[in-house]
Amino acid sequence: MSNLEKHSITPDQPLPGKLIDKLGSWSVKAQYYPVFSQTWFRYRALSFTAPLGVLALIFLTISIVIANDNSSPQNVIKPYTMFVVLFFGVALNLLAGRWLATQVKKRQWQKKSEMLGIAGALLLGIALSFVIIKSSDNFIDKNIKKTSAETKEKINQLNQSNEVRVGLVITDEEEHKINIANYILWIFLLGWWGGALDFRAYLKQRQELENASVQEKLDQYKNERNQAQMRLSVLASQVEPHFLFNTLSGVRAAMLSDPARGVVIIDHLVDYLRSTIPQMRNDGNLMATTVENQFNSVKAYLGVIHTRIPRLSFSVECPPELLNCAVPPLMLISLVENAVKHGIEPKKGAVHISVKASKITTHVPNSDSVEHEQLCLSVEDNGVGFGHSVSGSGIGLNNIRERLKYLYAGDASLELSMREEGGIAARIRLPLSRYDEQTSELNDLA
Repeated sequence: MSNLEKHSITPDQPLPGKLIDKLGSWSVKAQYYPVFSQTWFRYRALSFTAPLGVLALIFLTISIVIANDNSSPQNVIKPYTMFVVLFFGVALNLLAGRWLATQVKKRQWQKKSEMLGIAGALLLGIALSFVIIKSSDNFIDKNIKKTSAETKEKINQLNQSNEVRVGLVITDEEEHKINIANYILWIFLLGWWGGALDFRAYLKQRQELENASVQEKLDQYKNERNQAQMRLSVLASQVEPHFLFNTLSGVRAAMLSDPARGVVIIDHLVDYLRSTIPQMRNDGNLMATTVENQFNSVKAYLGVIHTRIPRLSFSVECPPELLNCAVPPLMLISLVENAVKHGIEPKKGAVHISVKASKITTHVPNSDSVEHEQLCLSVEDNGVGFGHSVSGSGIGLNNIRERLKYLYAGDASLELSMREEGGIAARIRLPLSRYDEQTSELNDLA
């Protein structure tokens, strides 16, 4: 099969976009732009050139025919000159309202004001063209269809005669009805030509654009959320290698010198992995876990560290009502790891780490009843304090702040402060929510 046959277009296949751009009419090209935009108006105006040209040719032909009639007095305006006015009225009807509507849209008014302004601009263009066209039409009708006195006399005689005549006689009443129908027809045509359908397309297009904008923002949010999930999974996974390598190295050394201690390390490591691995499922994209899971991980982690640093003591406290609260996975363990590496390990002598969860209730400003509840996770140590680096490794404190920013925007924070008795107090504050509720919200957004 040749390349030409491969790229041939079947009868029911749509034309390529580039081909439409090349072969499409001005009216088709106008549809690629917002209704009543300047580019749209330019293409619409060009699309009217052919119809106006045909109309001008028709009027010119009629005018030439009438111009050869020398029966009209010289001091009276020739009827054919009114065809020029009639043509001007039609052109005004096609262009004036749309041009005014374009000027309104260019000013970028509020939604309702813009709609009313465009409607008013179109109505003004239609009204101006109606006055001009009807004036010229009445003048032409009066001059071309003027009924002579002799013709009227014959009509009166015919009405008074008993003889049967075959013909058509238009009475004044019937002529009045015809004039009313004429007005209705002109109003319909001028409204159609003057942009009524364009205004309908404008309203429909504006609604579709608003829907598309909302959908685009939603897609953008989902895309950013997916990117944040991927980034968080990378950041969160950085906590694993450092801890696992050190622990396995400690197990190997303990098995050679103190097998019983090695067994204890392995037991704590199993507990730690049992509590942390579920948090890293779904390709590391788990957005939340429970405080209970986090505290189980912390207990197992500190148990492993205690076997390596016997001088370390620790306490882990959480009120029962906060165990089912939602927190980002591996965030609390990151704070504990940072405290161990940069506060506990460099200090000689007995060291202690305290991990607590608490609820903080604050009143919303300018409100007597609305309260804002936050979950506070604190890690306090009596280590070396700010005398050494506190940036941490693995996830690190900066990465914790970055994760909080991704997940909670400005509603969560990480605070560091020196303790009076020495060491550092690190506190994570985030909105208080139950794990089931937050998981449901995240699933709705996914």
